[in-house]
Amino acid sequence: MRETREMIINAVMRLALKNKERTHLTITEIATEAGLSRQAIYQKHFKNVAEIFEDIHVTIDEQILKTFEQKVLTLPPSEIYNGIAQYILPLVYQHREWLRVLYSTNIDLKWRRYLHVRYSTITLTYLAKYPPLNSPLSQEKTINLLTDHLLAVISTWLSDDFPMHPEKFAPIFLTLMTRSPRSFFS
Repeated sequence: MRETREMIINAVMRLALKNKERTHLTITEIATEAGLSRQAIYQKHFKNVAEIFEDIHVTIDEQILKTFEQKVLTLPPSEIYNGIAQYILPLVYQHREWLRVLYSTNIDLKWRRYLHVRYSTITLTYLAKYPPLNSPLSQEKTINLLTDHLLAVISTWLSDDFPMHPEKFAPIFLTLMTRSPRSFFS
């Protein structure tokens, strides 16, 4: 069962890479690419394409979210980015092939929104205890900006065909998260 599920998801990823602008797949196309029958997908795995993407989201995010909540959000705000570099980047890297497809193609336009909503909501709850003092924006808008920035840095890293190992990327990540983009021009 698990092997067939991975064949289905890998077929989705291959189809997405064949045409990066594509935004829709059918079960028939996925079945053909995976070397399975449509019935095998419907009966034993997924009722529709949306369920495949939901499964991909959960598979990628389950351990990352759990670790984020248990290890990163226990840190004071001044240590959040270090916690992400230490605990989250290695977990994200484990899913780099799938994430590269999600970040570099249009096949799953819901992926970025899914992440943004999930992590900005959690972070907003956490930062209710530590309101940002120096932001000219509301707390919610500040969280949205920080979440978008974090996701942009991670998606840029993982969009490479061969992203750096997390240990090498961590210092770059910390620089990108703690310095103003303006500082890169001066």
